[in-house]
Amino acid sequence: MNSSFFHINADMNLIQNNQHVVYQLNPSKGQGTASVHSVLPGVEVTIFNFQTSAFVPTAHLNMNILELNHCLEGRAECKMKDGCLQYIGEGDLFMNTMRNHSNCIEFPLEYYKGINVTIDLDKFTGQLSEHLPDMEIDVRGLVNRFFENDECFFIQAKENIQHIFKGMYSIPVEARDTYYGLKVLEILIYLYYFDTAKEQQNNFFVRQEVDIIKQIKKMMTEQFEQRFTIDELARQYHISPTTLKTAFKGVYGVSIGEYMKAYRIKKAASMLLKTQESIGEIASAVGYKSQSKFGAAFKDIYKITPLKYRSKYN
Repeated sequence: MNSSFFHINADMNLIQNNQHVVYQLNPSKGQGTASVHSVLPGVEVTIFNFQTSAFVPTAHLNMNILELNHCLEGRAECKMKDGCLQYIGEGDLFMNTMRNHSNCIEFPLEYYKGINVTIDLDKFTGQLSEHLPDMEIDVRGLVNRFFENDECFFIQAKENIQHIFKGMYSIPVEARDTYYGLKVLEILIYLYYFDTAKEQQNNFFVRQEVDIIKQIKKMMTEQFEQRFTIDELARQYHISPTTLKTAFKGVYGVSIGEYMKAYRIKKAASMLLKTQESIGEIASAVGYKSQSKFGAAFKDIYKITPLKYRSKYN
């Protein structure tokens, strides 16, 4: 079986069996797979599962393709052809055409799991009536409606979207092709009745702001034992406090405080297993003056105390 949309690139190896095609990321680039399924004429569903910081997709030669991206876990930064940076978080659905495809995808949290659906409008449009004989869905009209003002469209996490995609991640491999075909039809029905006017489009950022945010994150994680206030960071990097808070959450999905709390506790968890330092020493090393506050933060994230964590996993 050959994939017509998802082309192999220099960073990936091909694994193939009777059910589907899997492109595996080379170990030097990180860990990850892209499992591709041809489910309907002109339609492919790809399951992404990456533990890496970036992935460079190969652009499709055919521009008349609709692309849908659903994020289950992690976060993705899509550098679009028009220059904007679009961020997809857990539960979000991002749509675009190949006329404005992503040149590079970065994973700010260094992991990502999601589904990509590609629909070749030239091949699929004439086939839809055979699968949905009682519904007159004009796919090209649907696409024009979503991309009336731009060539990408963002839908924030919604219960209906979660309901559609949830089973697609857990269905057994041998049932995926048939199941995915049904789900693609369900997605199109959902989009057909979706009110685009009610969905605010504000999930993109300019590159200059993002570069500053990444510099701030790099500095804070390299000096994680120190505590920085929003005002201090804003003055140091010549950015307004409001823009700093908004852009940081846009890039990383959480506030600066939440991000650094998780980062410090993750460092502490590693130290608990790799060193013989006391709980108090580790708390101080990761920026906590109070051992009780450190213990509460650790339990909030790992659901057990630092001492029990060390005992359980050592």
